[in-house]
Amino acid sequence: MKVRLALAGIGNCASVFVQGLQFYSGGEAVGLWHPVVGGLKPGDIELVAAFDIDARKVGSELSEAVFAKPNVAKRYVEVPKTDLKVDAGISKADVAPHLARSKITSSGRSAVSRNLREARADVLVNVISSGSDRSSEEYALAALEAGCSFINCTPSLLMQRPKLVSAFAKAKLPMVGDDLMSQFGGTLFHRGLLSLMVNRGVKISRSYQLDVGGGSETFNTIDETIKMAKRKVKTSSVAFEVPYKFETVAGTTDFVDYMGNDRTSYFWTEAKGFLNTSLTLDVYLRTADGPNAGNVLFDVIRSTYRAARSGKLGTLNEICAYGFKSPPKPMRFIEAYQRFASVFVN
Repeated sequence: MKVRLALAGIGNCASVFVQGLQFYSGGEAVGLWHPVVGGLKPGDIELVAAFDIDARKVGSELSEAVFAKPNVAKRYVEVPKTDLKVDAGISKADVAPHLARSKITSSGRSAVSRNLREARADVLVNVISSGSDRSSEEYALAALEAGCSFINCTPSLLMQRPKLVSAFAKAKLPMVGDDLMSQFGGTLFHRGLLSLMVNRGVKISRSYQLDVGGGSETFNTIDETIKMAKRKVKTSSVAFEVPYKFETVAGTTDFVDYMGNDRTSYFWTEAKGFLNTSLTLDVYLRTADGPNAGNVLFDVIRSTYRAARSGKLGTLNEICAYGFKSPPKPMRFIEAYQRFASVFVN
């Protein structure tokens, strides 16, 4: 049994995912969180289609495209050549800032849908740039027309569009999202710290998370409109861990080109303990964006495919709450993991 997978957006996240697929398909287990999800191993995922709008990638063979500029993700493993080439993707006049001066090669929804059908794709993963909301929705509609499950890893809030969600439900196709959460990234780490403090009876008053990174995703996020939208998603995700009102902000503050695909997150929290004594937490976390997303993306793809094949579409919120910052029905991260694991891992 193979998950026939399509990728929309061959950026840094896709680059590391493709490398991870090569690495783990051979049976390697080092660094792999869940070797089996929904009865599927990483080697059960097969790439059958890829889309992008950057002329430097469109028409290129996938093993070359994943390392093409402006990608800055590290080359962890060699990716063998295949017959799979990157097709022209969708652009609805919402090109990401990092592509503002690049040559764009795009096609329409019907062409993408046709390619998905011809490739017999089971799942389309949307990993295009932040801020491309209209294009993200068009990819979702293309997947729907092709009879393909859809995973939205971007901050575009597609799960909050009732007509789109209803259309997938009517077609009995999984649609999950929004905004992929890393295995141990800033948002998850922040939530974990706050959850621990709450569970130990500490009263939180204020907290912030400030991210600095390199790569095209961070560059796009410093655009003021995209920054505020992303900040809203992150802040809401973090605040959900605390069962009372407190002041909090979480978001990207700056871009440093030489950091590449790496990110540094700074966390500060002010709280009160016994006898109203002060407690201040001040820490930082350094991570690499692409690899940090890899394990969760592997899990989300396999569980989405299993939900589609088994017809258990009622389990989709377990996937959303486990793997995304802005699910339709948020859960605290411990509950989300336990519920996901009980359905798809154990």
